[in-house]
Amino acid sequence: MYTYTEQELDILRQGGRVLAGIMGELESGVVPGATVHDVEMRARELIAEAGAESGTIGYKPEGAAYPFPAAACISINDEVAHGISYENMRVLEDGDVVSVDVIIKYQGMFLDICRTWGVGQLSEADQELIRAARKATDAAIAEARAGKTVDDLGRAAQETAAQYGCQTVRELGGHGVGKKIHMGPFIPNFAGSGFRDKIQPGMVLAIEPIVARGGWEIDLGDDQWVFRTRDGSRSAQFEETVLVTQDGPEILTRLD
Repeated sequence: MYTYTEQELDILRQGGRVLAGIMGELESGVVPGATVHDVEMRARELIAEAGAESGTIGYKPEGAAYPFPAAACISINDEVAHGISYENMRVLEDGDVVSVDVIIKYQGMFLDICRTWGVGQLSEADQELIRAARKATDAAIAEARAGKTVDDLGRAAQETAAQYGCQTVRELGGHGVGKKIHMGPFIPNFAGSGFRDKIQPGMVLAIEPIVARGGWEIDLGDDQWVFRTRDGSRSAQFEETVLVTQDGPEILTRLD
């Protein structure tokens, strides 16, 4: 496990506020008639204005067919994660459910966030889906305490989503973040995953359960990046970068 100096923790706290502010600005542009590319370009502008860098442009994790070309992963309706937004001229329509996931590199530290917003007028079912996703993430974060395991976080997310008649996607999960984009431990989003890493003070975690209104199974699209629900049901996601302290979880990507 990586350890962080007080200076690095200060950078992470400051960067978390910066990233939360960027997301607050992006929300105003997720409206009917805007294109996915519009949101992407605004994300690039805001990241540059904040003195940060995109953590994802050019990022090529092991197994990826080619580097990711965008600063924002924008996933719509049945798209679960990793939607490519650069040069994506898809027009946002009234009733769409849009998840925007952004990673920045701020003074050498990486921070990760995701928000799901409804475009225009949203159905009651989709409003409930978004509430379920927010509650699932909050429940998982509450378990990010010394002595717990990553499986405890997954159980909390899964059980909370089930209260809303939803399921958590199992093939994708959270991870450590900070000195790298993706670090250990892996954080499953369901119970009984087999992952038993202990939560320890000093960990910096990207906690990000994805909640689907239908089944949890997903498939990789032809572009080799975007995942979709297998049954075509809609999904939603909230993600926070969280510092585990002696006193419990500290959410870094939430504005004061």
